[in-house]
Amino acid sequence: MSVHTKQSEIVVFFTGGTIGMSPAEGVRGVVPGGNFGELLNQLAPQDSVTLRPVNWSDKPSGHMTPSDMFRLARDVEAALAEPHVLGAVVLHGTDVLAETAYLCDMVIDSDKPVVLTGSMRYYSESGYDGVRNLINAVRACLLPIPAGTGACLLMTDRLFSAREVVKTNSLNVDAFESREAGIVGYVAGETVILPGFPLAHAPRRKLRPAAIEEKVALITAYTGMDRSLIDHAKFIGMKGLVIEGFGAGNVPPAIVPALEECVAAGLPVVLATRCIEGGVWPIYGYYGGGADLQDKGVILCGRLGGPKARLRLMCALGLTRDMDKIREMFADA
Repeated sequence: MSVHTKQSEIVVFFTGGTIGMSPAEGVRGVVPGGNFGELLNQLAPQDSVTLRPVNWSDKPSGHMTPSDMFRLARDVEAALAEPHVLGAVVLHGTDVLAETAYLCDMVIDSDKPVVLTGSMRYYSESGYDGVRNLINAVRACLLPIPAGTGACLLMTDRLFSAREVVKTNSLNVDAFESREAGIVGYVAGETVILPGFPLAHAPRRKLRPAAIEEKVALITAYTGMDRSLIDHAKFIGMKGLVIEGFGAGNVPPAIVPALEECVAAGLPVVLATRCIEGGVWPIYGYYGGGADLQDKGVILCGRLGGPKARLRLMCALGLTRDMDKIREMFADA
């Protein structure tokens, strides 16, 4: 690792997840175990760089809410604002790790590295991957990660862009992949290699609301779907809606009138796809096709997946209710 001043710090936020879980007597399966301190104690000294632990929470990943993610991003940004802090590592459960990483990427306005990681195996399990992932996340924070890369996620010796990464396997240690863009870097021995970011990124707009709008629904389209779920979302007061359609962004015809009514009522509707790769594009002009829906005022989210599009809409609605401005915020997502 590079040598920095003795005052230099990397702040390590522990939020919970499998990386800190253990078996408990009388409980089937593993549960939060308060193992953060023991985990940090397994790290060797980091070349004059101090690791500052922040025991932020001990939540299973599925218990994290969008408000939790937003508050975490703000706390990470506050730490990065300190001059002697080089970067931040966030330890987090893997179920929604990609979503928290994306919200950090979208909200945090800092050129300092933010690397999120976790583990697929629990603390004390054979083949535990948590210590290795933590060590490599710290190493990644000491690298000159290219400007504009944004927040990253490190798992199984690979460094991913938060915007591109998705969880593709619920059990395997090799659980994460990138949406077509490739990886930012990889681990070789005790070094993190940056081969050159394979997808050229223009600087992306940061969305910095004072608070997010949590009342945004995510609904996945299915064959033969009627309008009842969309009507219900509107009835219970949802302020925005993300629809995961088929293919390049196409939906069953029976829900189109409900989507039109949402748009007419000032309720933003964002179209994503159920597909892992490819994204949504205005290709099909038939009734319910992506081009048809865009003409009807539905916002296409490009290559963002549904969960990340929902978080972006939450942030957008925290800034404005103007449909044109919200549409602009998705143009460079």
